[in-house]
Amino acid sequence: MNRNHNQERMVFSISAEDVQDVAVSMLDRRLTDDEIRTAEKCIESGLCFGIETVFKAAIETAVEK
Repeated sequence: MNRNHNQERMVFSISAEDVQDVAVSMLDRRLTDDEIRTAEKCIESGLCFGIETVFKAAIETAVEK
């Protein structure tokens, strides 16, 4: 994908603090630095799996309006 990061509009983002909020809700504690790095890798991997399908469905839904 051709990207101009200075002018690119963000569609979706997850911050480390978002992950920490969920961790506190699930575990009643914040994640360690090592745990947050592992969670980050898992989230990236999970979001990359099938992302083309998600993109296609989102675009098809958008143009059906």
